[in-house]
Amino acid sequence: MQKLKPNVKKILLIVGSIVLGIGLCVSIAFNIYFGVCYIKGETYLQSTEEIYIMEAGILRNNLQFHDGTDYELQYNFTHENYAVLKSKYKLESTAKDGTEFEKALRLMDEYAPRLTHDSYYDNHIPMNASDLLAYSLNNKKHGINCRAKAQILNEMCLSLGIYSRKVWIMPYSDYDNDCHVVNEVWDGTLNKWVMLDITNNEYWVDENNTPLSVLEIRSKAALNEFCTPVEVGDKTNNLQKLKNKNIGDFLYIVKNMVYMRYCTDYTVGESQDKYMLLPQNMPTEFKLLISIDSVERSPIK
Repeated sequence: MQKLKPNVKKILLIVGSIVLGIGLCVSIAFNIYFGVCYIKGETYLQSTEEIYIMEAGILRNNLQFHDGTDYELQYNFTHENYAVLKSKYKLESTAKDGTEFEKALRLMDEYAPRLTHDSYYDNHIPMNASDLLAYSLNNKKHGINCRAKAQILNEMCLSLGIYSRKVWIMPYSDYDNDCHVVNEVWDGTLNKWVMLDITNNEYWVDENNTPLSVLEIRSKAALNEFCTPVEVGDKTNNLQKLKNKNIGDFLYIVKNMVYMRYCTDYTVGESQDKYMLLPQNMPTEFKLLISIDSVERSPIK
């Protein structure tokens, strides 16, 4: 057999190394692409089912709440600012007729796309709908956070005589600085609270397409019962398909369903004192703990 010249042998070694390197890169890329789950632009090392099992387990282990104080949350429908808010933004025309949930849903759908989201917004604008709308409505450079958006929707609903409240939904970990703020409205036809998420322009339903409250979502997630976020405009004829589509929002909300915070009063602006609905398994020295009955019952006297 003829021996290869040193230069030829060197060239073959280089070519072989290049081919081996390319093959290794392709293999790594394949495993990265197909071995992780892609959700709305983010990748996870675990599957969505594994993430949900972890989140549901945390909720299941914290199902029961501290007794808390039986406190009657206050809802103000007579603030002088409401008339200006209704007139300037033609809220009655936007809300139209229907149930409280249907009216609030139309308000949310109108304003959610017109309020840019900014998680790092520093809350420097006074926490009331008029000032926040003047700063942020239709202005992509002036993004605001979920807390501010929920304040806008809350005052709009109250101005129309709809019982509405802003609710902080909170994560389990002390190291997780990210929470979320949503709204709940009391619907007289359904005879219960219904959650609205103006940041994502979504509400949640069960397997029968019935809109759900914060605590109903929490319970169903903990017990592995069906529920799903619905973005306004989504077709609801295939709810499982819809859940798969919105799985990123599903996991984010469930992560933040461990405990809740409520203002003492709902009006123009945000009350300084806030009550907490806290699981029994979470020790605390916080004094303002509220009972589950206080936040589940009808606000109508």
